[in-house]
Amino acid sequence: MKKKLLPIIMILVLLIAIPVQAFAKMPEVDMQLRYLNIGDSIAYGLSAAPGLSYFERYAKYLEDNYGLDENWPYPEAGGAVNAGVEGLDSMELLEALQENTQLKGLVMQADVITISIGGNNLLTPVIGAVAELYEVDPSSYPSSGAFIQALLGEIGAEGEMAWNMRLAAFTASALSSDPGTLGYALEARTEQFLSDWPAILDEIEELNPDAHIIAMTLYNPIEEEDNLDLYHRYEELVRPMNKAIMKTQNRAMVAKVEKSFAKEPDAVAFKLTWTDGYPPVLIDPHPTTMGHGIIFEELMKGRSPRSFQ
Repeated sequence: MKKKLLPIIMILVLLIAIPVQAFAKMPEVDMQLRYLNIGDSIAYGLSAAPGLSYFERYAKYLEDNYGLDENWPYPEAGGAVNAGVEGLDSMELLEALQENTQLKGLVMQADVITISIGGNNLLTPVIGAVAELYEVDPSSYPSSGAFIQALLGEIGAEGEMAWNMRLAAFTASALSSDPGTLGYALEARTEQFLSDWPAILDEIEELNPDAHIIAMTLYNPIEEEDNLDLYHRYEELVRPMNKAIMKTQNRAMVAKVEKSFAKEPDAVAFKLTWTDGYPPVLIDPHPTTMGHGIIFEELMKGRSPRSFQ
């Protein structure tokens, strides 16, 4: 019995000898994170209310919970830089990571990098097809928002019958795989993304192998009830792009935006059907303020940036 008690007594003595401070909660270290957001018009924050883009929300979350380097890369930035560019596609992002000295410098220094890219691979040909239908030049407008407003004016002036005829022609072109059609261009741009995506990660990892990267999957802005043919066509195109992103989960965390958006129609204000005598006024494929909030929630589901230091 005494032999059994001896180890217990020794353990008790050791516990008494250890200072109480050793059991106290260790003070949290101010990490002074550097947050960089790169990508397209979604990354840029288009269609979100001021201060409520996913970038602004996530930057505040990082600041409140982990701390940001207030002097990076300059005091006014406060440790968070939004390098999103309206209209950017995967080819242009890859080129920028290879050749843009300023962007490369930011990537090299960043602790956390969020990426939204791929949507314009499909949207750019769509804009081109719509511009051709209505004989307007998108480049003559200062922003995609201004182009959309001008297009709405054309749609409203022509009326429902003309809209439906143009939509039928647009749909037929989108569903086709023949050279010269919209569908042919969309398929080519999807293939381009499949080539660009791993190369984008290669560039980031070469510049900064320690960065915590979060990539966002691509959502379908078209509702099934609104236009079944275009909904399924878009799904055919975006599905392999999302699979490519999911395949790289060992290299980047993935925010599964498309699943959350599918559950919330108001995440995007997009509608093609002309109803009740009024033209379709919901033709903005970008996330609404609610949509940006959903993206932010998905970003927070990833591992804590603390574990990547």
